[in-house]
Amino acid sequence: MNAVERGLAIGRGVGRWWRKWLVVVLVALSYLLVFSQRTGPGLITDQLQSEFHVSAAVLGTMTSVQYLLYMVLQIPVGLSGDRFGPERLFAAGVLLDGLGTLVFSRADAFVWLLLGRAIVGLGDALIWVNLVIILAKRYLPQQFGALLGIVGMGGNLGALLTTLPFAAWIAAAGWRTPFSILAGVLMLVAVCDWLALSGGRGAAKRRRDGGLSDADPDSQENRVKIHPVPVRRILADVVRDRLSWATFACHFGIVGTYMGFVSLWAVPYFMAAYHVSRAGASSFTLVGFIGALVGGPITGAMSDRMGSRRRPYVVLQALVALSWITLWLGGGAWPAVVTYVQMLVIGFGNGGSLLTFAAIRDQTPMERSGVMSGFANTGGFFSAVLLPVAFGAVVDALSPQAASSTPSMHALAAGLMVPAVFSVIGVAGALLLPERQNLSEKSQEVAL
Repeated sequence: MNAVERGLAIGRGVGRWWRKWLVVVLVALSYLLVFSQRTGPGLITDQLQSEFHVSAAVLGTMTSVQYLLYMVLQIPVGLSGDRFGPERLFAAGVLLDGLGTLVFSRADAFVWLLLGRAIVGLGDALIWVNLVIILAKRYLPQQFGALLGIVGMGGNLGALLTTLPFAAWIAAAGWRTPFSILAGVLMLVAVCDWLALSGGRGAAKRRRDGGLSDADPDSQENRVKIHPVPVRRILADVVRDRLSWATFACHFGIVGTYMGFVSLWAVPYFMAAYHVSRAGASSFTLVGFIGALVGGPITGAMSDRMGSRRRPYVVLQALVALSWITLWLGGGAWPAVVTYVQMLVIGFGNGGSLLTFAAIRDQTPMERSGVMSGFANTGGFFSAVLLPVAFGAVVDALSPQAASSTPSMHALAAGLMVPAVFSVIGVAGALLLPERQNLSEKSQEVAL
C-alpha cells in the first residue's frame, strides 16, 4: 500500500469514527434534553397549583397523562419503529417534546398544561425504543451495552440539570422563561437529529443494507437482521412468558415510583419536611439523580461479574423498598443526612433498572425481545401514571382545603405510602425472575 492509499484509508477510518460518535453525541444530547423536561415540572408543583387553582389530585393528572401516553404506545412503537424508520421517529419524538414543552410554558389555563404534557408524552413514547434500534443497527453487539450506558448517563445528566441549576434559574426568571428556552433548544436539536440521522444517501444505504454501514464490514455475522414476524404470535408468547410479568413488576416497583415522585411531589415534600427553599429541596432530588447516574454502570458490572441478573436485582429491589418504607414511616422526622441516603438508594435503584433489559436480552429469543422490552417498560410507566394521582388523592384527603397550594406536612408524608406499597411489587417481580441462561449472541434478529 503506497502513501496515497494509506492516506485514503486513514481518511476513511477517521470519517467512520466521526460518523459513529456524531450519532452517539446527538442521541445522548437529545436524551439529556428529553429527560430534563420530563423531570423539570416537579420543581414548580406549588406554583402550578397556586396559579391554576387546582387540587393535588387534579394536578397529578398533568404528569399522569404524559406517562399514560408513553405507556400505551410502548408496544406499538416497539412493533413498528424500524418499519417507519427509527431515525425519523426519534427526531419526531424530540420535536414533539419541544412543541409540548412550548405549549406547557405558554399555558394560561389548566387544560393547556394538560395538552402540553400530553404532547410531551407522545414525543417521549417515540424516544427510547427507537434510540435502542438506532444503536443496535449501527454498532456491534460488543459495543451496544457501553453505548447504551453512555446515552443513559446523558439522560441522568439532564435530570441533574433540573435540580439546583434549573431551580436557581426559575427563582431568577420565573418558570415560564426557562421552559420556553428549553422548548426552543429541543426543537433545534430535533432538526439536527433529522438531518444527521435520517437525511442523505448514507441513511438510505443504511436502511438498504440492514442499518450497519458504520459497523465493521468484516463482521457480517454480528449484524442485527430485521425481518417481519407475525405480531399475534409474538404478543401471545410475551403474555404467556413468566419473564414478561416478572420484568413488568420489577419496572413497576423501581422505575415508576422514582419517576412519579421526583416529577411532581418530591420538591413540595422536602420543602415542607425540612423548611428549605426550592433550591434546597432540589438538593434531595439531586442526590437521587446522582444515584441514578452511577447505578446503571455499577449494577451492570456487578451483574456481569456474578453471572446473574436475578440475585443482584433482588437485593437492589429490596434496598429500594426498604428506603421507601422507612421514608414513609419516618413522616419527615428523619435527619436530612438519612433522607439523602434514602434518595441516593432510590435513585441508584432506578439506574440499576437496566437489569430489566439485560435479563430480557439474556433469556428472550431476539424475535420478540423488542416487544418484551416494551412490555416491561410499560410496567414502569404504568406505575408512574398511577403514582402522581394516587399520591395527590391521599394529600387531598388529609388536607383541610383540597385546592390549597400548601398541603400539610402530615398529608405529604402520608402520600409516601403509595411508592412504599408499589416498591414491594418490584421485590416480588425480582423474586419471580428466572435465572440467567446462556444464549448465543452471534446471530441477532429483531422482529419489528
